[in-house]
Amino acid sequence: MQGRFAVALAWGGLTAVVAGCSSGRDAAARDSARADSAAVAAAPSVDSAAAPASSAATLTEDIRAAENAWRIGVTGGDTVELGRITAPDFTMVGSTGPASTVTRANLMKQISQGEVQADSSSVSDLTVNGSGDSATADLTFFWRVSRMGKAPKGETMKVTDTWVKRDGRWQLASRKAK
Repeated sequence: MQGRFAVALAWGGLTAVVAGCSSGRDAAARDSARADSAAVAAAPSVDSAAAPASSAATLTEDIRAAENAWRIGVTGGDTVELGRITAPDFTMVGSTGPASTVTRANLMKQISQGEVQADSSSVSDLTVNGSGDSATADLTFFWRVSRMGKAPKGETMKVTDTWVKRDGRWQLASRKAK
């Protein structure tokens, strides 16, 4: 009799936990919405002269994060991330011009087949310009890259990246070496 009671108690507790979890999500969403509303209400008013600086800082941070996602995707050989972060019509034009252009499909092939592998990378001297759903980023890109199985070597290049915001996320439309 005690065994049945313990099992019934355990099942009852498990049912309560499951029910609590599903209703907890709704409560958490309501709490989050209340917190957002309270934060907006409590936030000091911002004059219109300060707003552009704030949005420029936000744009710069968004593009910095996107540049880092790109860098990490390339260095890590992550074609899923690269597919997410590059626009379908992405092109990368090397310093020798159109003859060195790499499309999104070429990039994915080179990365997935190990033709291009990098073991480190960094972004520096980042300057972002733009507004709304488009931005350009001038930067210095460094990576230690191996091509076609050769020994890795460090390469530094100045590039201009063109970013577009689609479906709420930034995608790299083009990269051009200077």
